[in-house]
Parts: sequence; C-alpha cells; structure tokens
Amino acid sequence: MDMVGRKTLLLASWLYLLSIATGANTRTLEAPFALSSDARSEFSLRFQVFSAGRIVVEAAWNVEQGVAYPLHIALVRPDGSEAERREGNSPLRIEYAIAEAEADKFNSDSPAKWSAKIVNSVASERHEVSGKLRLTIPAAARTLEDTQFTLLGSGNAQEIPLRVLAPGRVTVEAEWQSDSPASKEAPPLTLSLEHPGANRIYARRAAKSPLRIDQQITSVDIERGKRIVVRLQNDNTAKVKGRVKVTFAPAL
Repeated sequence: MDMVGRKTLLLASWLYLLSIATGANTRTLEAPFALSSDARSEFSLRFQVFSAGRIVVEAAWNVEQGVAYPLHIALVRPDGSEAERREGNSPLRIEYAIAEAEADKFNSDSPAKWSAKIVNSVASERHEVSGKLRLTIPAAARTLEDTQFTLLGSGNAQEIPLRVLAPGRVTVEAEWQSDSPASKEAPPLTLSLEHPGANRIYARRAAKSPLRIDQQITSVDIERGKRIVVRLQNDNTAKVKGRVKVTFAPAL
C-alpha cells in the first residue's frame, strides 16, 4: 500500500473509532469540515455547556498530497477568549476542564455559545484540506436545589422556584418523616412540578414517602418561560419534616 493509501486508511480508522466511542454523562457532536488554502479559511462548531466536566475537541484530516499537514484548533469561550489552543498534524486533540461556576457565569441570563474552531493558518505552503471535527461535551445531571422542608398540616404548602435555561430532564425527589414521636408512619404528601408561564402542571403525585417526578422540559416550554416551581403540600394533620432534591440533565 502506498503512502496515500496508508494515510487514508489511518484517517478512516481513526474516524471510525471516534464514531463508536462514547462516555458516561457526555454528549458528542461531529461535523465534517473543508478548508480552502487561504490562511483565513476556518470552520467552527458552536455548542452550549451547562455541566461541569471536560470539553474535548478532536480533529482528523487529510490533504490531496497525503503528507503530514498542520492545522490550528482552538476552544473559544462565549466572550471570545481562548480556553485552549493547539497546532499540529492530524489527529489533533485538546481538552479543557470546566467547572459549574464557569458554565453558570456564561449562562446567567441565557444559554451562551462556545465554539470549537479549526483554521488553515499553520503550514508555510497551504493546501485545501478536509476532515472531521468531534466534540465531547459534559452533560452530567446537576443539582438545582437540595434543601430541607417542614410542613404543618391542614393544607400547609411550600413552593420552590427554579430556573431552567435549556431543554432537558428535571428530576424531583422528596422524602420525609413525621415530626411527631407518637406517629410511626409519615403521612402522604402531594408533590407537584409546575410551569407558571404556561399555566401548566407537568405532574402531580400524592403518596407516602418517598416521591419522585421525572419531567422532560422542551424548547417550547423554555420559550414560554424559564421558571418552574416545585410544590409540596401536606393535607394531613401531622407535621412532617423532610428533604427535596431537584436535578437537571441537559439535552444538548
């Protein structure tokens, strides 16, 4: 097999491994790219980040001549600053560890767009080049609320307002016990997940501890308002104390 054939086979094998690789709590985006020989020729893939973890940018490419050929890749924050950058031959990879605080900083008002950029500006003699760019983005569920509650009887209720900036799955888990030493069994409560902007009750369950609600929040829901409300109500006479936890897993 000649050099061109070996290079093509190597590229194909690497891209195949990319296509089947997956990780827990991550989301993968892939896109083919083609760059001209102009030093300003670039390709970018935009995405959102809501969870802590590692952002991985991987690129593989070939050129008609079948020889080693360097490119420039960069991970760019929503404010335009570069989080990571690297130059080199195919395949090329960069990683960046993002904390929840940084993700929240850029998503404080509305979801912000990061971008992975690849530029044909490194080689002294530039050629047309094509390949594939792959992003691995953290998508782990994160805690929106984790708090204790106390409810008196006779309809006493507590509401917990939350903001959801993007589509994904919201999970509400509540557990409680009677606050009376004379009562061995906790009374049932009513747990609800509501969207005030759409005047909609996603789910409502009444049962003994523990209770759980899983709800997929869509882009249509987000357009009608980013605020959701978790509501706990005690229609019994016994006072209860418990804990409610709300998590969000983004659907990037």
